[in-house]
Amino acid sequence: MNELKDLFEKGRWYHCFRYEGLISNGTYDVADYVEHYGFDKDYSGKAVLDVGCSDGFFSIWMKEHGADRVLGVDSNKYDGSLAFSPSIAFKQNHQEKYAQYANDYDVFRSLYEKYGLKNSNKLLFMTKLMDLNVEFSNGSIYDLSSYGEFDVVMCNDLLEHLRDPITAIEQLYLATKEKCIITVSSAYKPDLFNRKKALALFQGHISGGSFFSLSEEAVKAMCMSAGFRKTKIVGRFEMINKRYSVNNSHFVIHAYK
Repeated sequence: MNELKDLFEKGRWYHCFRYEGLISNGTYDVADYVEHYGFDKDYSGKAVLDVGCSDGFFSIWMKEHGADRVLGVDSNKYDGSLAFSPSIAFKQNHQEKYAQYANDYDVFRSLYEKYGLKNSNKLLFMTKLMDLNVEFSNGSIYDLSSYGEFDVVMCNDLLEHLRDPITAIEQLYLATKEKCIITVSSAYKPDLFNRKKALALFQGHISGGSFFSLSEEAVKAMCMSAGFRKTKIVGRFEMINKRYSVNNSHFVIHAYK
């Protein structure tokens, strides 16, 4: 139990998880904001794809709320290599960040090995710990064709980190049977005079990890151009980034096939 406590308190986490009185030291405590995502109460009979799942909070939430099948997909290999292509000027910063995933495994190797894991993938670790049947695949949002179609597809806090969000949304469309839930962080907030414009503000020159700040209308337009028949904004909120103690603007779009 002491080693598990150390992992929760000192390990590398993106999401906050609660388990038997422990809380992981993640950057985002999504549980405090779930009401803004417009989720159904019950996903029984549904197959769910979580693209860019990171530590897997949403994958686990869906499984706990009845989903028959949940597959989390992420490009992070947890071996210290970069999971995406940052701005060249910021590449070293992100290399140091992703090296922490490999270091996390080295520090807590005996605990990971106890659960049959060969890397520090927190989604797999939490599903082993909680005895939940959630799948994981290492893959790219730019190529979801091998996974087939899912009733519900999720993509949370990922689009703004991509060089090409348009192709990404087209791939989400192809993977969706019914509904795609897209959450955008670092959201662009147009003023009163241009609030209906589809705006994308480039930020790669100041943040190598977030290329764009996207407006609601921009993401809605991308969804419609990809083929979705209807879009709806279901949530707007500020989520605290616990690592840097700053609020991060979010909005949630439901796009219907």
